[in-house]
Amino acid sequence: MGISGGLVGAYVLAGEINRHPGDLPTALANYDSVLRPFVDEIQGEVNPRLLRLGMPMTQRAIDAFQAATALACFLHVPDLAARLSKGDRGGSWQLPESPAPISVV
Repeated sequence: MGISGGLVGAYVLAGEINRHPGDLPTALANYDSVLRPFVDEIQGEVNPRLLRLGMPMTQRAIDAFQAATALACFLHVPDLAARLSKGDRGGSWQLPESPAPISVV
């Protein structure tokens, strides 16, 4: 969900800056309150032990991680996992409508 979370975050931040073009503190506060339920939902399912596997600290661990991910991709494991997933990990959170940019003259 890293890329998805980044894209959603950028979209929400742009929308809040467009809503409050002259008031960055308010835009940032609204960004946090709008995005927080989505972030809490996707991060609440993450197992910290699993995260450590994705952040190897030694060259040997890095090599093993790269070999395992290459094998998983070769075997199409990500495609299988996507087909077997229960649904959208964002839960019931909905992407807010983004306002049109306010042109500053």
